[in-house]
Amino acid sequence: MKDNLVVKETEIWAYVSQSADEATRIKVEDWKSSEGFDEGLFNSIQKLYEVTQKNPFEDTVDIEEEKTKFFASVAPTSRKSKGIQKYLKYAAAVVLFISIASIAYHSFSGNYITIETGYGEEREVALPDGSVVWLNAASKISYREDAPRTIQLNGEVFFEVAKDKAHPFTVETSDHVIVKALGTSFNVKAYPESAYLETTLLTGKVEVSSKNYFKEKIIMLPNDHVKIIRTDGKPLKTVIKNRQTVLAWKEGKIRFENMSFKNIANDLSNQLNVKLVFGNEKIANSKFTAVFDKSTPIEEILEVLKASKNFKYNQNQENNEWMIK
Repeated sequence: MKDNLVVKETEIWAYVSQSADEATRIKVEDWKSSEGFDEGLFNSIQKLYEVTQKNPFEDTVDIEEEKTKFFASVAPTSRKSKGIQKYLKYAAAVVLFISIASIAYHSFSGNYITIETGYGEEREVALPDGSVVWLNAASKISYREDAPRTIQLNGEVFFEVAKDKAHPFTVETSDHVIVKALGTSFNVKAYPESAYLETTLLTGKVEVSSKNYFKEKIIMLPNDHVKIIRTDGKPLKTVIKNRQTVLAWKEGKIRFENMSFKNIANDLSNQLNVKLVFGNEKIANSKFTAVFDKSTPIEEILEVLKASKNFKYNQNQENNEWMIK
């Protein structure tokens, strides 16, 4: 019997969904018989799969294909073929995720231009430099009228960046983390309520710097992932193995991997315009891995999560809050 076996969560999901190869199946079986077996984790994954019949790790994602599908889904009918063909010639693509809810408006304040979307709204905008942006729900970008390649961003936005070596394209978050596009596609996630923010690079190259957290600039290569803990500002660099989670929104899905319920609540707030209030700190810090369609009602999502963790919930209809306890 091997008591020092280390089994990855992806292997457990493959096992319970009966999609594991023979070597993985034997490995998980040995782990289940070992002293290191985490029965709680195994049962949690098994219950989630029984309810959803979905393995969050089994999908494969083609970045270019998903970009094309997303462009087609959000472009106005009259401009689809013409607009898409025009702007797909630009090579640098940037995906930014910073979830901060906001109200839709498009305003010109002094020399600044602000473009904003509300809950459930998506919008395509062409910038003066030839770049094109697609704003997801509850998102906002701002830039000076004479400097459209220097963007302040809140929310979730996909950038198709026009090449211009003389003028770098930079995006700055509300807490002054700056991401500079060097011909690339990448993801930034920075919930204001979260203890950390993170950047994940899909293709190309990006440079990450910060006015608040660290002095050394970070150069990221494909599949690099940088997490910045807000309490101490230290950047932690790792390599991602699951791109599906990064690109979930373009597939019309809400996907989370080993994420705390508290951070899941932030995602659900922006995607579904609902507020989860926790009366149980242990449940708030419990972690889940699952995938849902964006059209899934909040009550159904809570029922699925409840299948793997013991908690209760009820709705306050007056303020659209869901109490988790």
